[in-house]
Amino acid sequence: MLLEAAAQRVPAALGCYEHTEDELKYRLSKQAQAKIGNAHGHAGLVDVEDVLAQSAEGVLLALNDKADTIRSLEEALIKLYGFPEKGDALVLVDYLNRVPVVGLTGVQPIETRSGDAAIEIREMAKRHNWAVLAAAALKTSSFSKDPETFDLEDLLGDERVPYTADRVYLMSRETAIAKECGCVDLKAHTMKDRTGPTRRLKMQFWGERFYPVLENEKYLHDVVEMMA
Repeated sequence: MLLEAAAQRVPAALGCYEHTEDELKYRLSKQAQAKIGNAHGHAGLVDVEDVLAQSAEGVLLALNDKADTIRSLEEALIKLYGFPEKGDALVLVDYLNRVPVVGLTGVQPIETRSGDAAIEIREMAKRHNWAVLAAAALKTSSFSKDPETFDLEDLLGDERVPYTADRVYLMSRETAIAKECGCVDLKAHTMKDRTGPTRRLKMQFWGERFYPVLENEKYLHDVVEMMA
């Protein structure tokens, strides 16, 4: 999403509490390969660099889950990276349950912070008219359930997590076993949508290149394109 938005000259940033900037750059380079050679085909270095150059204005931030609050992320995007005070922008946060929230006794534990974090993210989005997406974890007990029976209460955190969001999508495997190449068929279904009808989508994840594709693109998995 960051690659696509940045290529369209929409200010876009990924704030990640899970990976270093080098790891994020590596994954983006793999995704650029997917845009050229699909799941497993050859992708020439020059062509990969060209794809990355088109999205060069995208911002990658490796965040610290002890210090980098939503407010500090917001200030950095505006003051350091020129994001608009009011206007179109895309901010991705990975992931909600790692966002530090400071309370009276210090940084709140992961199990209780996500509700406040969700509210802070929504308020940031409203202040600036930005689109903000955050990955969220499921409760450990929920993994024993059939994904078809997942509900909003399965999200880790208090009731403010699903209540605050405008949309909540659940991603799950379509089949328990991945393809021999490591790619996985996925399905996404809407658990909540304030802005439109609920829907279900079939997707695929090309594991080697960290790349998600929609149902109408799944045929590309077996298409090998050779680029100079």
